[in-house]
Amino acid sequence: MPRLVRPMLLHPGESKLRSSYAVIEGYGPESYRGAGVLYLTTHRLLFESSVSGGFVRGIVRGRDTVTVMEAPLTHVRNVFVRQGRLGRARLQVELTAGRPAFDVLDPEAWTAAIATAKHSMPPPPAAGPVATYTFERQVVKVRCRYCGTLGNEVDGRCPSCGAAL
Repeated sequence: MPRLVRPMLLHPGESKLRSSYAVIEGYGPESYRGAGVLYLTTHRLLFESSVSGGFVRGIVRGRDTVTVMEAPLTHVRNVFVRQGRLGRARLQVELTAGRPAFDVLDPEAWTAAIATAKHSMPPPPAAGPVATYTFERQVVKVRCRYCGTLGNEVDGRCPSCGAAL
């Protein structure tokens, strides 16, 4: 599920609103749990984690970054603070594809920031004018040369006597 990418790249017209160190838990089919950075942008909610490649590689080449979760704000259904029985409150995010929980320093502030970002998103483009097409079919009537009955030209045969029109 996690995929290797460069550190978070912003799309055109997108800006970073908030970021914080966080621990994600319960995301994806494997119930992924790990530490990383949670980002809120004007269009997306992302969680990135670094991959350890060994001590020497980390010094020489730097650490690779894995995007564990990337969800457009339109996929965020609900955000709330879940108070655990033991321990600290967690930021719970309901997405169309999962319910990750984040251990962040100020979950209430994150809840407010995500709600503000969702409400400040531009509305989806309105549907354009509905095009209505009218198909007009012209029916030409032809008189049968044998019996005189009117029949459709496209039929090819007289409906009364069966002769070719």
